[in-house]
Amino acid sequence: MLNKKAAFVTLQTLKQCRVDMVQDFLSHNTEIYKPSYKYENSPVMLKFAREKYFITWLSSHWQVFNHIVAHLPGEERSIIDTFFTPVFLELLSKWAIVKTTDSSQLNLGVELVKDMQTALSQFMKAGENADTMRNILEVTLEKNRVVFDRRIKQFSEEKL
Repeated sequence: MLNKKAAFVTLQTLKQCRVDMVQDFLSHNTEIYKPSYKYENSPVMLKFAREKYFITWLSSHWQVFNHIVAHLPGEERSIIDTFFTPVFLELLSKWAIVKTTDSSQLNLGVELVKDMQTALSQFMKAGENADTMRNILEVTLEKNRVVFDRRIKQFSEEKL
């Protein structure tokens, strides 16, 4: 009976996360659509934004699972945990995050997902900062060019 419950909780978790993803697309979640416009000229940044969304989505599986089993007694939860863990690791392996379904590697898988989320956020921030710095540099170069042209004109008028 407990194996049926574990399978049900696992399927319920997977279903809820799929529903959440579909809803994100249907409701035009800004994390999905905004980067398409924001980074239209930067394919690398667009790829990072997409990967960040999917890494966050993968991470949500563990959070949804924990929410579903939160009310269960410790022993029952432990058994269901044992059933869900390899399924979660298999999902991570399909996305090439981990290469094992060994339950002892669960913490590693969860930590890798969190680290990837953080790294992708930092990459995106660095990319946005690079765009800002490029804009500042372009403005500074244009300003210096105009000031230089003025000085040349001023010097040429003084010599005449």
